[in-house]
Amino acid sequence: MILWDVTRSSAFIAFACYTVSVAWGISLTARSFRPPVAPQFDYHRFVAMLGLFAMLTHVGTTYFDAFAHIRLKNLVGVGADWKILLGVIAMWVALALPLSFHLKQRKILVNQKFWRNFHYLGYSVWALALVHGMWQGSDTASKWAIGAYGASAMAIGGVAWWRWFEAPLKKPAKRSPAKPQPSAEA
Repeated sequence: MILWDVTRSSAFIAFACYTVSVAWGISLTARSFRPPVAPQFDYHRFVAMLGLFAMLTHVGTTYFDAFAHIRLKNLVGVGADWKILLGVIAMWVALALPLSFHLKQRKILVNQKFWRNFHYLGYSVWALALVHGMWQGSDTASKWAIGAYGASAMAIGGVAWWRWFEAPLKKPAKRSPAKPQPSAEA
């Protein structure tokens, strides 16, 4: 019974962490922080890593829970129900995102445009986790789960709306060129 409780709670913790990470990442790309500094990026990565550990806990406890009937082949997508497959895809993409960041830091992955486009898959991790939880989750019909999913969707939708439609309207103020200072000798 404890595996089942850990499975359920770790799923919601992972989903909450990914919601915060995606919302924070959208805010970073909108340049909400002037100037963006390392702590904002570190917080984004920290919350994403918490989500990753919670997701791995969710997968591990599901695997060891005899009631769930998850086998190793299901974790690579073979023979998995489509509702589980959505979670499996989200898991593999969630594992690939921090790996891509480390490859970029070590200058193995040098193409910034490719990395940025690949990083947009973070949206798909969140969306796949949402759909996986709504269709596969045992708590889906409960009021608090509906509230959690709804609040998460509203948060991401609101931040995304702001990022794509409101933030671009606010253009940064143009700096005037520096005026030459009169010399003291004149």
